[in-house]
Amino acid sequence: MVSQELLDILRCPNCVREGPEAGLLGLAGNWLICRDCSRKYPIRDDIPVMLIEEGDRFRDVAREELPDVPPAEERGLVSASVALPRTSADRQRLLLALVGLALGVGLVVLLVMWLRRDREE
Repeated sequence: MVSQELLDILRCPNCVREGPEAGLLGLAGNWLICRDCSRKYPIRDDIPVMLIEEGDRFRDVAREELPDVPPAEERGLVSASVALPRTSADRQRLLLALVGLALGVGLVVLLVMWLRRDREE
């Protein structure tokens, strides 16, 4: 069960951009429902799934027709929460992250090789 303290601070990730009072959520069984946009976020294993894509899945379903137990995530070849970067700034950040990851892996490999060489001598 979601605590009242958590419910007081959670906001709809789509509507919260419009101000501190926007995106207030109401609790309905195992669902959090945005009072502004009617997105419905499932609560699975006592954890609210606050992804806009998840909120969109049941947006047009009436509150009374929501299943008691939210269905499992739909998984295709690509997860719904994974999106390719759309702007050049996002692509640049992704590229920098990948370069940083590659450098980190390279440094670990060099360190392991150096430690092995030290042991052999």
